[in-house]
Amino acid sequence: MSVSIEFSTEVLDVAIDWLVKTQSGAADPRLHAACQQWRAANASHEAAWQALQATESTFRQASLLSGRVALDTLTGTGRLSSRRQALKVLGLGVLGAGAGGLVWQQQPWRTFGADYVTAIGERRLFNLADGTRLQLNTDSAADVLFSAQQRLIVLREGEIFIRTGQDPEAASGRRPFWVQTREARLQAIGTAFDVRQEPGRTRLMVEEGVIAIHQPTAQPVLVPAGSEYVIDPQSARLQPSPALHASSWARGALVAKHMRLQDLAAELSRYRHGWMLCDPAVSELRVSGVFQLDQIDPALEGLSQSLPVRIERRTRFWTRIVAA
Repeated sequence: MSVSIEFSTEVLDVAIDWLVKTQSGAADPRLHAACQQWRAANASHEAAWQALQATESTFRQASLLSGRVALDTLTGTGRLSSRRQALKVLGLGVLGAGAGGLVWQQQPWRTFGADYVTAIGERRLFNLADGTRLQLNTDSAADVLFSAQQRLIVLREGEIFIRTGQDPEAASGRRPFWVQTREARLQAIGTAFDVRQEPGRTRLMVEEGVIAIHQPTAQPVLVPAGSEYVIDPQSARLQPSPALHASSWARGALVAKHMRLQDLAAELSRYRHGWMLCDPAVSELRVSGVFQLDQIDPALEGLSQSLPVRIERRTRFWTRIVAA
């Protein structure tokens, strides 16, 4: 006789974060040991972890691949015995109509001559002279402007993840570290953080340390670790429960938490050429899971095994998610 153990959304979020970290190629034995300790601390932790493992197995079978593919449609009971059960547990349903997901369009003049550039679908890591690790996400461009007085990175387009260096060779101690976007100037205080330039706004997520947001029309805002802010030209606003884990792409994954299917399609479309659209009839379905960015096609096929959708492909540049 099996016993079903309930777990909260918060526990599920932590389990997803542990999965992303331990599946990273940089994960060391200490990280795996810490994950095991978290799992053993409470029965609900282990239930959430096993739900992730069971769902991953479902997606492996659906895609007919031996490698890891997308996790999706995680249940609140830790079990996923059928599509009907998954839909019931998550409360998935058509809540209304919406536009299909669209490909992000880059303006070429913003990236011409940039110091560091990535193409669509490309992610790159650069080690800077001060020890900083700079990662560029898909379709991104940035300039690195270091002087004797300061370290400055200008994000022209796209998204970057930064882990600031110790700056050991600076003559006057560690120089101030800044990131400039179209909406704000961000001061890093010994930290790791993600910055994304979107049309009309900047998205900031702090993973470690503290970031100070500086804008001409407002007092500086201090952002602690674990917080995400959206910054427009007039203000900076805390995002209480973002649907997307901002920095997971730096570890090769997209982590969604109760995300609209339309928004998921738009995010995945950033990593490939062409169009990925979502039919309005299914655009409001909610998805939670971990999607490997190097396995997008298998991830889409996995969606069709757990949601009432199917994948239409006319060419390799045109994909649409529609009702099954």
